[in-house]
Amino acid sequence: MLKIGKSLFNTAQILASELKAIGLFPTTGIARTGVAAELGRKGDPAVMLLADMDALPSQIVPGGNAHACGHHAQMSVALAVFRALAETKAAEALGLRVIFAASPAEEYVDLGRRLDLRRNKEIVYLSGKQEMIRLGFFNDPQIVLKYHSMGDSPERVATVNGSMNGFLAKRAEFIGRAAHAGAQPEKGVNALSAASLALQAIHAQRESFVENDHIRVHPILTQGGTVVNSVPDRAVLETYIRGAYHEAVLAAASKVDRALRAGALALGAGLSIANTPGYQAFYPDPGLGAILGEAATAVVDKRYIDFDYRSYASDDIGDVACLQPTCQLRFSGFSGEIHSADFAAKEPERAYMKPAEILLRTVMALGADKGATARGILTSFSPRFTVSGYLESLDQLFSTLEFHGEAL
Repeated sequence: MLKIGKSLFNTAQILASELKAIGLFPTTGIARTGVAAELGRKGDPAVMLLADMDALPSQIVPGGNAHACGHHAQMSVALAVFRALAETKAAEALGLRVIFAASPAEEYVDLGRRLDLRRNKEIVYLSGKQEMIRLGFFNDPQIVLKYHSMGDSPERVATVNGSMNGFLAKRAEFIGRAAHAGAQPEKGVNALSAASLALQAIHAQRESFVENDHIRVHPILTQGGTVVNSVPDRAVLETYIRGAYHEAVLAAASKVDRALRAGALALGAGLSIANTPGYQAFYPDPGLGAILGEAATAVVDKRYIDFDYRSYASDDIGDVACLQPTCQLRFSGFSGEIHSADFAAKEPERAYMKPAEILLRTVMALGADKGATARGILTSFSPRFTVSGYLESLDQLFSTLEFHGEAL
């Protein structure tokens, strides 16, 4: 699959073509660009091979996209496992219903565009898996397996049962008043200065975060003026607030709100804070993790597998794991830094072949005794939410706070 592409719709077409080539009739257009197909009999325990299909804005080709997070490898590995099961008719023999699903929009970027799509009623929620949940893809019990690329490390070749932070997102718009920056700056209200003070106030909060909550706040300034000889009348900050638990994220978010308000208040600027739900923290299912771990140790020396890895990044797989037993295998074979232009597959066998073998072994193990193992995982799982309760929790996190500037 190409590393750089102009359109996720092209990616969807490639996946659909591959599925049609093995005699299947894929569902397309899921949450705009997602693709899914299934094998096996209705009523058998379900196993989903889930892959992200989106990319990041390219640092190499302006206006293009690059798979700097390895989602191209996710799709390739999940599709290869699914195709092997299809061509051998193994799903039916194992007593499993196996689903391939490529999910869009995992990378929570370009927030303004996503909100435009929401306003235009093209989507309701801002990530692909959240939309898939809304559309009913996780209504029925199923086991979810996912693979994610990672860079090489001397400590580990793979991780099993790793957890991840959750987050929520904020977009803060500071409203000032324009004036000539040289002739009459006193008549302006500098929105950029308000945003700058807010950034300093956010940084001053860091010592108040509890270490075990794993809080990460990383704002960027996306707008801070248009011409140098005008006092900026608009500045925009975007940030995530990440943490190990939902309650910790909300507590840190209230401190960020205080900091944003402080910057606006100091300059007398107006302020609008748009809150949008990010992702739930990811905690894998331990029973499924034990099976995935056994499959991994059959392929990789146990000494090089990290069974207790803690990532401070986030992924909407955490939302799925609130509803269904879920695990994610992370595997090396890539050079460069993830989310950077130099991230690329270095050793194809490790990047593609070994994780595919591990996932295939896991599916085969879940099909032991005509799917009895899979049924046991599903029976023992206790979801954190019902689907309706989960969607209600997302709805509650959409909010806008408005503060009028004293100087305006």
